Amino acid sequence: MAVGLDQADKIASVVGASVALIALIVTLRSARRQPPAHPSPHLGHPDGGPPRARGRGTTPMALIVGLAVAVFCAASSWAVIHAAMRFVDDGDGGISAGKPTSPSTSSSGTPSSAGPADAPVLWKGEIRLDSTPRDFDQEPPARGNTSTDLNSDGYLNGSVYNKFWGRAVVLWSGPAEPTRDGCAARLQTHGVQQVSIDSRSRVCLETNRGRIVFITVLRRDGDDGYAAQATLWSSS
Repeated sequence: MAVGLDQADKIASVVGASVALIALIVTLRSARRQPPAHPSPHLGHPDGGPPRARGRGTTPMALIVGLAVAVFCAASSWAVIHAAMRFVDDGDGGISAGKPTSPSTSSSGTPSSAGPADAPVLWKGEIRLDSTPRDFDQEPPARGNTSTDLNSDGYLNGSVYNKFWGRAVVLWSGPAEPTRDGCAARLQTHGVQQVSIDSRSRVCLETNRGRIVFITVLRRDGDDGYAAQATLWSSS
């Protein structure tokens, strides 16, 4: 039953007015039927006949009582009908003002929620890239040995940076420094075994244990190496 509160007000007003009118009519009729007061002895006929009855009429008190009853009936009818219509209009038996509010949403209309935080940095600092392999699974990255070390991940050969026991390397071409996930995604889709670098290159590397490394080449350092800054993230 879809009845709005505006319709409930109209229905309540009509019913209340009708009830008030009926109550007023009943009160007036009851007042008019009241027996006349006993006449005084000197109000009889001049010829000694029976006294003349007074004309029937309503008293002010009866009118006041009738109006009070009418107003009370109208107010009661309006309140009952209005409450019933609000109950039906809500549909779930509750009052609209008492319903719980929905969760707050963002300006786009969807519930607001914080995005996932970037992975914590395990270590960040300056290193030298040269022909000696580096183990980026340690903080700071340890220098390895080309003949016996099975843990080092990458090394420099001239101007080419090669993965050693690491899983892949790739140049980073984005305008800003990547997040861990950015580097990992780039390695997943474009990872190779070696990349050519210069004093402006930026490299993503994945270690043999799954760590993600971002290397920013800072400048040339002698004839056989580069100064660089390395950022190490965890494997997950």
